[in-house]
Amino acid sequence: MLKQVVNTNTSKITMKQFSTSSIALAGRQTGGRRKAEKKFDVDFMPKFDFDDQTTIGHNLFDNIREVRKYLRKTEFELPKLNAYAKPFEAPTKDQILKFKSHIYLGEGHPVEKKAVLSVKVADLGLSETEKHKFLLLSGPRYNVNTEELVMSSEKFPHRKQNKKFLIDTLQKLIKEAKDTKDTFADIPLDLPKPKQRLEFPKEWIRSPTPATTVQATTEAKITEELGQSASKQKTV
Repeated sequence: MLKQVVNTNTSKITMKQFSTSSIALAGRQTGGRRKAEKKFDVDFMPKFDFDDQTTIGHNLFDNIREVRKYLRKTEFELPKLNAYAKPFEAPTKDQILKFKSHIYLGEGHPVEKKAVLSVKVADLGLSETEKHKFLLLSGPRYNVNTEELVMSSEKFPHRKQNKKFLIDTLQKLIKEAKDTKDTFADIPLDLPKPKQRLEFPKEWIRSPTPATTVQATTEAKITEELGQSASKQKTV
């Protein structure tokens, strides 16, 4: 405890006591109570009496519950989808565009917005002059091995927007290719050479051996080996 001296008069001196305790402890009179025990502190954890599953056991039970959840969906919910089933219809000659996209079930992924368009150039109905200009405008997006134009887009946040953008781009390319103001006939078309498919020589193909012949040959070899081993044991 410190004492503060206050001079009110030259003849009178009074003494005033004050405490140096912190503000946080002011007014707290716990009477020597100890701090509350932390619930998840290792020092205060009760002793394990082997009356419960371990962490690995609980993880195993969680996996079993997850599998059973999907089994219940397969048993009771999937049959309800038969009402919405539609028979497969092959694409018509007018449906020449093919789209490719990725979907991750149960989670989101940035690649889900991406759309890929592919179309056979021969199905676009272009003349040789228009095809020459179309391939020049397409650049490296033309695949010489499959003779397809392949374009992809992930410019927009939704897949349908990227599909619409690819369709509009294809229509612009076709419109420019059919524009006869400038046919680009003086510009050579430098396309890479398509990959050559290697074919297995027919003369290398061996005639098929009947299964009975193979089985008989195998049995003869086994019998011969057993006879040789038996003769060696007798000589020993």
